[in-house]
Amino acid sequence: MSELWFEIAENPAYRHVLLNHLPITGLAIAACALAWAMVENRWRSMILGLSLCLVTSASAVLVMQSGDAAYPFIFDQIGGTGQTWLDHHVELAERWGRLLPANAVLAAIALATGSRYASCRRRMSGLVLITTAFSLAAAGVIAQAGGHIRHPEFRTAHAPAGAGTERGSDRSAGLTPLPAKSQPATLAMRRLTKAQYRNVMSDVFGPGIELAGRFEPENRRNGLIAVGSAQATITASGFEQYEGMASEVARQALLPERRKDWLPCIPSNAEAADPACSKAILEEVGPLLLRRPLRKSEIRARAALADQAATEFGNFYTGIASTLSSLLVAPEFLFRLESTVPETAQTIYPVRLSDATLASRLSFLLWNSGPDNELLEAVRRGDLLEQGVYAKQVDRLLSSPRLEQGIRALFEDIFQFDEFENLSKDPIRYPMFSARVAADAREQTLRTVVDHLLSREGSYLELFTTPHTFMTRILGPVYALPVRTENGWEELKFPPSSGRGGILSHASFNMLNAHSGRSSPTLRGLFVREALLCQHVPPAPADVDFGLFNADDSPEHKTARNRLEVHASNATCRNCHTLTDPLGLGLEPFDGMGRFRRTENDAPIDASGDLDGKTFRDPASLGIAMAKNDRVAGCLAERTYQYAIGRTTTFSERAFLRRLEDAFDQGGHRITHLMREIVNADGFQRATAGNSMPAEDWALREAPS
Repeated sequence: MSELWFEIAENPAYRHVLLNHLPITGLAIAACALAWAMVENRWRSMILGLSLCLVTSASAVLVMQSGDAAYPFIFDQIGGTGQTWLDHHVELAERWGRLLPANAVLAAIALATGSRYASCRRRMSGLVLITTAFSLAAAGVIAQAGGHIRHPEFRTAHAPAGAGTERGSDRSAGLTPLPAKSQPATLAMRRLTKAQYRNVMSDVFGPGIELAGRFEPENRRNGLIAVGSAQATITASGFEQYEGMASEVARQALLPERRKDWLPCIPSNAEAADPACSKAILEEVGPLLLRRPLRKSEIRARAALADQAATEFGNFYTGIASTLSSLLVAPEFLFRLESTVPETAQTIYPVRLSDATLASRLSFLLWNSGPDNELLEAVRRGDLLEQGVYAKQVDRLLSSPRLEQGIRALFEDIFQFDEFENLSKDPIRYPMFSARVAADAREQTLRTVVDHLLSREGSYLELFTTPHTFMTRILGPVYALPVRTENGWEELKFPPSSGRGGILSHASFNMLNAHSGRSSPTLRGLFVREALLCQHVPPAPADVDFGLFNADDSPEHKTARNRLEVHASNATCRNCHTLTDPLGLGLEPFDGMGRFRRTENDAPIDASGDLDGKTFRDPASLGIAMAKNDRVAGCLAERTYQYAIGRTTTFSERAFLRRLEDAFDQGGHRITHLMREIVNADGFQRATAGNSMPAEDWALREAPS
C-alpha cells in the first residue's frame, strides 16, 4: 500500500488517471441534482445542486494541472498515433476545458446571489444548469480523445489531422527518461567520422599517420553528419577498406623512427615474443582505441595473439602489428557504442549512460577525438559522475588547446564543409578556381571562427558582422586584397570598400552554395534558413522547369533577381522561394566563386531583401540582420546539442532547448558557455528517449510564411 501511495505522490500520471473521472461523473450527478431541485423549486435542494456543480467543475483545475505535469512522462513512452491523440487531447483540454472553471465561478455566484435575493434563485440555477450541460459535453469530448491515447481498440477513426503542433513541448518539464525494463544495454551506435578516425590515430600513434584507403560515405541527417552517423553502417567493401587502413596504420606506427614515441616498452628480443612487453603495450593502447578500460582477460587474450604471431613470423613487431590491426577493425573502435547501466542515485532516471560512454561523449564533443588517459582513469575508478570529478574534467577539456579541434569539427559539420571534397567550378567562367583556393577558403572561415570564438572569446552573433579574418597570398586575388605574407596566413580586416563583413561574405559559403557556372541565391538562402536558422524548407517539386533561371544570358532577365521573379509568380514555387530567395539575393554581390561584383550581365545588382521583417540592402547589412535575429543563437544551441547527443531533438525537448537558448543568451553567446551548459545537461549525461516527433517536423511550422 505504501508503494502505491508513493507512486501516486511521485508520478503525476497516476494522479491524472485518478482525478479525470471526477468532472465527468460529478457534473452528470450535479446536473441531475440541480434539475430535480428546480422541479421541486426548493432552495435547499438548489444549494445542493449548485454546490455539486461548484465542486466538480472546480476539480477540473486539478485534473488539468496533473495532466500538464504528466505529459513528459507519457509522450515518449507511447508511439505512433498514440502521440497524436495525446496532443489532440491536450488541444481539446486547452480549448474547452476553461468552461469548467468558469462554470464553478458561476455556481459560486448563484449560491451567493440566491442566498441574498430569493427572486434570483430559479433564474441563476437555470443558467448554471445550462452551463453545466455545456461543461459536461466539453468534458466528454476531451475524455473521448484521451481514451484513444493508450487504447488502440478505441481508435475507430483516423488520428486527428494537425494535432500536436506545438503544445507538447510547452508542457515538457524537460527530458523523458527511458524505462529501465525496456532499455537494452546498448543505447546507440555512432560510426566514427573521417576526422575522428584521423584524430584518434594522431593522438595514439603521433601526428603524421597517413591513411590510405576510402572511408565509407558519411550520412547527413537533419543537417548534421553527427546525427547521421547513428544511422551509418559499414558495407562489405567498406570493411575491406578499413582492414587495409588498419594494416597500413599499424605498419606506420611501428616504424623505427615512430614507435619510440608511443611504445611503453622495448622487447628484450625483437625477433621473438615478449609476453610482458606485449601486455604492457595492450594495457597502454587498448583502452585508448576501444575508449574504455580493458578487462585483464581481454588484455591477456590479445597479448597471447600478438605473441603467437610474433613466434610464427619471428618478429615481435609483426605480432604487435597484427593485434593493432584487429583493434582498428573492432566494432568498438569503428563505432561509438553508447551503453547504459542501472542508475543507483535517487533520480527519476532508471538508467544512465555508462561512465565510458559519458567520457566518449565529452571528449568527442569538445576535442573530436577519443578520451585520453586521464578521462579513462576516472572511468576505471568509477567516479566520473561525481560532481567534483566531472566538473574538473569539463574544466580541463574546455581549457585545453585541443578544444580548437572540437570547435572546428562542430562548425565544419554545421556549415557542411565536407562538400568541399566534391566542389568543382567551370574553368572557363572561373579560371582562378583551384583545389588550393577552395582549401584556403574553407580554412579561412574556420580560422575566423576559432579566432573569434576562442581566442577573442567573442559572441557567436558577432561572427556575422566581424571584419576580422585571415588571408593567404593565393586567396588574396579572390578578395582583391593585397597579402604581404609569402607563405602562411596573414590576419587582416575587410575594408569598408570591399563590400564584405561577417562570415556570410566569405568566399567559402558563396562558392560552396552555388552552381559550377553561376551563383545561386536559392542555394544560399536555403543554407541560411536550414543550417543557421534551423528552419526546414521543403524540396523542390520534381516537375519544376528551371530553364529560365539557368538561362543567365537572357536579355530580358539579366540578373538573378529578374529571373527569380518567375518563381515568385508561380504558386508551386512561391512558398519555398519566399523563404530562400530574399536571403540569397542579399549575397548576389558575390559570384559563384565568392568574388565581389556590382553588376551581372552589365545590369546593376540589387542586394536588398528581408529577413523575417528586418530589411537589409547589402551583404554587410544582411550580416547585421542575422546578428539581431532571435533564431540564430537558438539554432546554434539546438544544433550543438544534437551534435553532442548524436540524434535529432524530440518534440518534448523543446522546453529544454528554450532553457538552453536562454542560458546561451545570458552567457553572452560564448561558445564555451554553451558547451558547458550542454555537458552538464541531463540529456547529455543520462539515457533519455529519442523517439518523439523529430525537430525537423515542427521546424517548418515555425518558419515565416
